[in-house]
Amino acid sequence: MKARVHGACPCRSSDAGTVGDGENRNLWRSGKLLWPLHMSRSSLFRLSMAALLLFIGAMAAASSGALAERTVIMFVAGMAAIFVASDQGGGRARARSTRQAQRPPMRISHHLDFQRFIDASTDPIIVVEAARVTNANDAALRLFGENVVGENVRTVVRHAGAAERLADEEASHEGRPLRLTGIGMRDQSWDMRIQRIASGQKLVQLTDRTSSQAAEKMRVDFVANASHELMTPLSSVKGFIETLREPDAGESAPVRERFLAIMAAETDRMQALVRDLMSLSRIEAEKHHPVETSVDISAIAKSVAGELAAGSNPRGGEIALEGVDQPVMVMGDVSQLRQLLYNILFNAMKYGRAGTPITLSLGLSRSGSMARLRVADQGEGIAPEHIPRLTERFYRVDSGRSRQLGGTGLGLSLVKHIVDRHRGHLEISSELGKGTAITVMLQIARDRLAMPVQDIT
Repeated sequence: MKARVHGACPCRSSDAGTVGDGENRNLWRSGKLLWPLHMSRSSLFRLSMAALLLFIGAMAAASSGALAERTVIMFVAGMAAIFVASDQGGGRARARSTRQAQRPPMRISHHLDFQRFIDASTDPIIVVEAARVTNANDAALRLFGENVVGENVRTVVRHAGAAERLADEEASHEGRPLRLTGIGMRDQSWDMRIQRIASGQKLVQLTDRTSSQAAEKMRVDFVANASHELMTPLSSVKGFIETLREPDAGESAPVRERFLAIMAAETDRMQALVRDLMSLSRIEAEKHHPVETSVDISAIAKSVAGELAAGSNPRGGEIALEGVDQPVMVMGDVSQLRQLLYNILFNAMKYGRAGTPITLSLGLSRSGSMARLRVADQGEGIAPEHIPRLTERFYRVDSGRSRQLGGTGLGLSLVKHIVDRHRGHLEISSELGKGTAITVMLQIARDRLAMPVQDIT
């Protein structure tokens, strides 16, 4: 059995235990044994009051004659002294509250669930402190790299303005987010939001705005292309008008007729462009409103093919119909489905080789839930790199040829928006030297109440 070390403080032997003299002296120096020296003034006052109560009790007991009476007086005085000295824990509670108030608040980034919280976000999130990254969620690790934690923020965020604001402790982070480009992929665009979460700590969230940036670019390109498409024929018409105002040109009947024919063609082109723009705008406005009527797509196909065959273009007579003998009921808007068929067949008539058939076939998908409409021509075909962009507004594989044939550059874009509004599917396939096929899938009607085509055409 180990003997108690001599030299320990006898008054605190239970606290000192078996520690050595050196450790004991350290305890005395640290104040763990000299606890009276660290008492507050209120504690000393309570002890003084307790001693005074004991003294008064002793004096009162001394003046009393009976033993029982002296015992009661000393008991009451002792209990009162103990009560005053102990303060019922109030002093210790106040001391604890004072220490807690003086203790610095815990940083939110040190919380046990903080990493799990930021990992739940699909946006990249990092925490920056003293110009270094201290935390990063999974999305940030994928964007900036696995070793981003601990790196200087200037090497992580390769954007001079954003990195400077993150490194500057005095920078204000109010107002609109910063727009960053080039982080991650070259064309990616991000909104950076910075929020101060503690003294010297900043939480940084990046939101991907690439799709909205692309939509904005499409809008700007659309306005520019529409302006260009309108300006070209307008400039041509204006030039011919100025020429016809000259006496020499205006007096020549053949020259005048030729110029007027060109002007008429250019005005027709502008009229077609404006009509397509209006149709596109109307279809886009209705794209969130699904069609609720059922129509016979085979009847619409026969009607449109017959009108094109009776027109002035000889290619209209080369349209061959397949599978249109039986009614095929689909959910659709008659006027939009007619426009869809006109645009697809008109493209096939323009770009298919003269004298070759244009096949319009109608059938059902394998599941029987969709109607399959297919228009195929035999022409030069389209290179594979152009196919994904054919439904973009004003996109042309051969701009000069398209304008010469009377195209506006909006035909297949209209087709795509009509198919989208009908909750269908559009597929374009082509082979160079053989031709192009466009397939449209439309939802079969659940009821059998067809809207008569002849009543609304």
